[in-house]
Amino acid sequence: MIEIMKASAGSGKTYNLAGKYIGLLLKSDDRYAYRHILAVTFTNKATDEMKTRIMQELFTLSTEPERSGYHDRFVPSLFSSDDQMREKAEAVLRDILHDYSAFAVSTIDKFFQQTLKAFSREIGQFASYQVELDKDSLVAESVDRILDSLTEENGTLLSWLTANVLEQIEAGGRYSLDANLLDMAKRLMSPQRQEAMHAAGVDEETMCSKERLLAVRERCRELRDSFREKVVTKAEAVVAVLNRAGVNAEETNGKFLRKIHDYAELEPDTKIEAPTPSFMSKAADSEKWFAKTKAKTMLPKVYPDLESPLNEFVALFGKEFTVYNTALILDSQLYALGVADELSRTFKEIMKEKNVLCIDDSNTILKDIIDGSDAPFVYEKLGVRFEHFLLDEFQDTAHVQWQNFYPLLDNSEGQDGENLIVGDVKQSIYRWRGSDWKLLDETVPEMFPRHQEKILDTNYRSLSSIVGFNNGFFASAAEIIDRMADEGYEGKMAAIYADVEQKVAKADKPSGNVSLTFCDKAEELQKVYESIVQVRASGARLSEIAVLVRSNAIGESVASFLIENGVSVITDDSLRVKNSMLVRRIVSLMSCVENPQDTVGSFLAESLNVEVPKGHISLTDMAESIFRSLVSGGHAGDWSKEALHVQTFMDNLQDYVSSNGNALRGFLKWWEGENPSISSPSTGESVRVMTIHKSKGLAFPYVIIPFVENIKLFKGDDSWCSPALEGTELEGVAEGVYDVTLSSSSASTLFAEDYKAERFLQHVDNMNTLYVAMTRPALGMHLIASTLPAKCMKALDDGDLGQFADLSQILYWYASSLCLSGDMTHKVGDGTETFETGAFVDFGDFRKEGDSGIMTFEVAEGEEYPSIPLNASLDEGKEVGERGRLKFSSDSIDFFSEEGEAGYSASRRIKGVVLHDILAGVIVPSDLERSVHEAVLSGEITSDEAAKAYEHLKSAIGDIQEKYGWFPEDGAEILNESELMDTDGNVYRPDRVVISGNKVSVIDFKFGDHNMKYERQVRKYADIWRRMGYGDVSAFLWYVHTGEVRTIL
Repeated sequence: MIEIMKASAGSGKTYNLAGKYIGLLLKSDDRYAYRHILAVTFTNKATDEMKTRIMQELFTLSTEPERSGYHDRFVPSLFSSDDQMREKAEAVLRDILHDYSAFAVSTIDKFFQQTLKAFSREIGQFASYQVELDKDSLVAESVDRILDSLTEENGTLLSWLTANVLEQIEAGGRYSLDANLLDMAKRLMSPQRQEAMHAAGVDEETMCSKERLLAVRERCRELRDSFREKVVTKAEAVVAVLNRAGVNAEETNGKFLRKIHDYAELEPDTKIEAPTPSFMSKAADSEKWFAKTKAKTMLPKVYPDLESPLNEFVALFGKEFTVYNTALILDSQLYALGVADELSRTFKEIMKEKNVLCIDDSNTILKDIIDGSDAPFVYEKLGVRFEHFLLDEFQDTAHVQWQNFYPLLDNSEGQDGENLIVGDVKQSIYRWRGSDWKLLDETVPEMFPRHQEKILDTNYRSLSSIVGFNNGFFASAAEIIDRMADEGYEGKMAAIYADVEQKVAKADKPSGNVSLTFCDKAEELQKVYESIVQVRASGARLSEIAVLVRSNAIGESVASFLIENGVSVITDDSLRVKNSMLVRRIVSLMSCVENPQDTVGSFLAESLNVEVPKGHISLTDMAESIFRSLVSGGHAGDWSKEALHVQTFMDNLQDYVSSNGNALRGFLKWWEGENPSISSPSTGESVRVMTIHKSKGLAFPYVIIPFVENIKLFKGDDSWCSPALEGTELEGVAEGVYDVTLSSSSASTLFAEDYKAERFLQHVDNMNTLYVAMTRPALGMHLIASTLPAKCMKALDDGDLGQFADLSQILYWYASSLCLSGDMTHKVGDGTETFETGAFVDFGDFRKEGDSGIMTFEVAEGEEYPSIPLNASLDEGKEVGERGRLKFSSDSIDFFSEEGEAGYSASRRIKGVVLHDILAGVIVPSDLERSVHEAVLSGEITSDEAAKAYEHLKSAIGDIQEKYGWFPEDGAEILNESELMDTDGNVYRPDRVVISGNKVSVIDFKFGDHNMKYERQVRKYADIWRRMGYGDVSAFLWYVHTGEVRTIL
């Protein structure tokens, strides 16, 4: 059985979900029923909230059942007495606590990741693969690798990109191949494109083959040129009639035919725009060709001769014009699509090498594996069978996620399982992440026709003024937006908001208040501050006030203004790990380890008298050693206030190491692009400033929503779409998925239906965004927006309700209508209009006893971040540092050989890395023994392997010194892995540079196969040295295993 529960904001969704879960446990005869119930939520916070609610209620039912809000649900319907229920609840609670890992309440992403792990062999990954959240970094690496491969050997791609660059330069002047290719790549690898490709049934390899794309280009340009020729010809025909008649286009009505000369003289590369609606209207009616005062004398000169050519000209701007516009769009896409297949292939190679999967690709990969499979197959791989499913926040579910869930739910329904799907279309605000509210509204009801539907229609969060205002406003706004809808979308918004009206659970409480302020945009920040002052006067704490904004940029401006005016604020920025002085010092000192010439890090180390650690194997060990030095030296201040920042930094460091290994340089580069946050405290004696999207699922006593005018009804946006080619010259040639900016101009393309759909979906998105914001407050809210434009005000005065551009304008109209009925007060003064209903409450009356509402970042003494050296004696000055800490490395991908060997002996790649590191420590031949010994101490090789490595490298160094003199005992300057900075700021590290007078030899060590990119790499190094003023620069690749030396320069 499938039950669909539609739960509007504040209607007790979590209460009902937890009740359903507890009910399934209590009525089951299976002691381990909790192992077979899967509850899925959208966020970690919601998961924790549900787990906590279930455990707390089970505890209450097992100790004081009469105090539980679920008591009457289970007694007497399920248990005849409290004692019977108490005994059952106690047994269930005890079993869960003793088997907590099987307590299956999870986020949707976590569940699918666990499922995918079970199919690691099927997807060709090691079971130890990591989930990569930063897809952009992998895309950037893919682009770098493609650029590195651009040689004559890869002539097809090289010529394709070269042609693209030349066209772009001709069209716009400057052009950056790597930057533009990266932008292309991010769009090409987006999950939106993958979903659109799947929906259209398009195969990437076929669609993006260069042969096919060239055919599309040829057809598009034929259509472009043909249309231009027709426009010029038809326009010339009109001009010819005017000339023969001796009529000047300036004499026509409003000079409308003056434009025809521009069409007749079109330049080859000029984009053709459609004539204005005024032109088209006048052209269609000969009586409008001339003003009434001139018509009598002028019209006979051109009528009827002008009618036919003018009609033929106007007729061009119908279907042919839409095909022309579409051809231009497709033509502009083709170069980007030409690298899609290469990019996809390279991206997959990198994921394989790194043993990672991107989180937004994993759902698709899983779908491809289980597509058409039945549930038992999935359960066999998972090692657990679920009989009941509880799916929360279902409006945020993506199509591919639903396709993965469907066989499980279908099997459960067939086995008489009890399944609950909970959601609210009105709170669907994550479409940009792939969610599809139509799954809840249409798909699931159609796929499970025997489902039962329940609507939770009582609001337990908000006071009556808030609930009443929201009930009326959103129902009215839905009707207004439907009046503005395109053909085929009429009435759909009202259907979505049909269940918006809620009852008030707190009807016996004070009403609370709703305020609306419309003022000059420059005054909105001041109004936010004044609102906080006013709410404080009613007894509110700062921690009971939230300011919800449309974007991070607006949030920053609000926070800055409030701080300047003495209001304490918590924002996502204040939770940023990089805002911690202690974390910044740790990173600076780690930079000093990487580069002792780093002036900032070196100065910091010297000024703090902190010894920069050496010889640490693990980055975690290094960071903790620095941390302990700062604390013991008294340079961490009252660091307990930054403990959460330090803990989060160390978590991020460990996550990096587990996926990427212990390369310090790699970590520092990665850290530059990261901006992690600590987990947000739920309270704190500060005003909370956050985006509306991040407020979803939260509640606040008082909410201020400024800059409501930024919640537009529609704005042009990029989308992957398939053009409607049927019956056009592009049919059979250009089918596919293209990256299109959908805007009002899209109505004159073959993407018109996509534009209409996107316009409607944005209406829903933006209406839902405001709904989420306005349903967060419990006791009161204040909406602030800029004064309406004069054009909109005139339309309202004229009764025209189809001119709204944003939701603040509809708010103004609705508030004005409430004033007419006496349900809202209206004040005007100093360029500000204020609407109010209800009254402020005494906030103290609504606080729980003993609630201080205060939480700081300070951690209690004794609970700070624990950092203990593993080898305390070694940590006190010896260079070796800490040893013995277990570490995970992505190198494990080829750690074991098929013959059973491991590590250095098993993998040619690992052997190459180790030997390369040993050579990096050799300045003169006598350094070799010490460098090999350090490799043994670090655990990279065994003693037996060390002996073989020493003999091999000793022989190789001897031979190369004899032939080339690269390892002299003295008389030359040797630079091993020393940094070179180019003029563009990029930093390079040649393996070895030998300088003797004005002669420079640049050598790179290689232990693998030949690769053209190695040659480009060492040429680059040599070029930098030459530009530094050295006249005699040579470059070499030394393949150490074979002894081969390739002279590059």
